[in-house]
Amino acid sequence: MSTPPGPRLGLELPYWREVLVGGALGTIARLVVDALVGAPFGTWDAGVVVANVTGAFLLGILAGLPLDSPGHARWRAFAGTGILGAYTTFSALTLGFVDGSPTPYAVWGVIASLTLGVAAAWSGFALTHGRTRSQ
Repeated sequence: MSTPPGPRLGLELPYWREVLVGGALGTIARLVVDALVGAPFGTWDAGVVVANVTGAFLLGILAGLPLDSPGHARWRAFAGTGILGAYTTFSALTLGFVDGSPTPYAVWGVIASLTLGVAAAWSGFALTHGRTRSQ
């Protein structure tokens, strides 16, 4: 049987199950962080900053690991794209501007998430990359 004629999207999703399950776990973890941290500064949710910064650190660690074999692609899809992709929902930062929060809290939350997130990702990468290269 041949492939029917017509346009092909060229889209392959080899690890969609891993991303799906990881995303569900990351979403649950995000909800737990939001519940534990809450909104100590009024209506703006500080859990967004905590989740984004800790998630960026974990993504940096994952990026620094020597996961080069084909079997590790499945692990990266599960942990990186799935769990940490759902856990670090940087789009949630925009909620600080539309949910009635005081503007200074929202602006400082965005600045803190981005600045601390980059520093945390770099730190996580340096931590694992340095250790795995020296062994």
